[in-house]
Amino acid sequence: MLKKFKTYLNTLSRINDLGKGNPVQWHFHCGMLFLTKDKWWGDFKVRNCVHEGIDITYYKTAPGKWQQLNETIMVPAMESGIVLNICDDFLGKTIIIQPFLPVINSEVRILFVYAHIEPMNDIQKDSIVFQGSCLATLSHTKKNPQLPPHLHLSCFEVPKSIRAKDLNWNLFSKPDVVRLIHPVFL
Repeated sequence: MLKKFKTYLNTLSRINDLGKGNPVQWHFHCGMLFLTKDKWWGDFKVRNCVHEGIDITYYKTAPGKWQQLNETIMVPAMESGIVLNICDDFLGKTIIIQPFLPVINSEVRILFVYAHIEPMNDIQKDSIVFQGSCLATLSHTKKNPQLPPHLHLSCFEVPKSIRAKDLNWNLFSKPDVVRLIHPVFL
């Protein structure tokens, strides 16, 4: 796990007081990981396509038993940036943020995608967000009770020519247009 992702998990733990002062240990089933086709819920069989991000929900404190996140959990921003779009996903909403990172290639942009959430009232398209600030809470999973509430975190590289309103899951499922970036190795 690289520094940025580890820092993000520590921020998630801290703002939600998960460890109550104790270290938090995170658990990831194989099906929660980047590019897997395994499912981590329901029948535990195979997904229709590869998983384009990482799912975060299971944790424990030392010593402690495994717990899972719930819909009261606040979701922080991994990086400062601008909200380009908010769209529906199959469990709730998705926030798409273009972080304020140095531009390496002017033809593409990097996006951080936070899915299965309920955005805070002040988070809207064109909002500026700051690293560690609260974007949302986790969505309840009544639409699919086999899944516990969880944060799906993805990172994509997309052509800059794509309009902000078209940044959604219809686009993200097109490997000929979107390049997946492993969120753990940012």
